[in-house]
Order: sequence, then structure tokens, then C-alpha cells
Amino acid sequence: MRKIALLFTSLLISNLALAVDLDEGKDLYDEDCTKCHDSSVFTRPAAERKVNDFATLKKQVHQCVAATGASWFDEDEENVVAYLDENFYKFHQNKE
Repeated sequence: MRKIALLFTSLLISNLALAVDLDEGKDLYDEDCTKCHDSSVFTRPAAERKVNDFATLKKQVHQCVAATGASWFDEDEENVVAYLDENFYKFHQNKE
């Protein structure tokens, strides 16, 4: 019984970790990312983009956070990545 409770708790925590907050991602984007660029970097033709897949999007957001010294947690990066993907890149929609 104890193992089942531990397994259930682990699954619950992992599902919570997977949840993203698009509104928080937008707020962080609006507050921090627009200091350096506007949305035109996401809307230019695919051939001119540096980011052409989800993994590269995650890396780029992480690099921007490091370069600017933003005090973001991992969840903040995940929220911004999810916001950018949902509103501009649509990588996850293309997989379905």
C-alpha cells in the first residue's frame, strides 16, 4: 500500500510539473523579452528563423534568459516556451 501511495504521489507531482501557464508565459515575455525584440523575430519566414523546432526554441529561450540575467525559474522558461510555441511557432500542433 505504501508503494502505491508513493507511486501516486510521484505521478501527481510529475503531472503538475508538466502543466504550463500560458498567461504567465505571456506576462514574462511582455515584461522581459520585449526589452530586446518584438514579435517580428517569431513571425518572419521560416527560412529566415534561427528556431525551427521545439528543442531549439527551448535552447534559445534559455540562452536569452542567461544573456539578460533574468531571474527566472525553470518553470518560467517552460511557460515562455509554451506561450511562444502556442502563439507563434506551433511546433506541438504540427505533430498531431
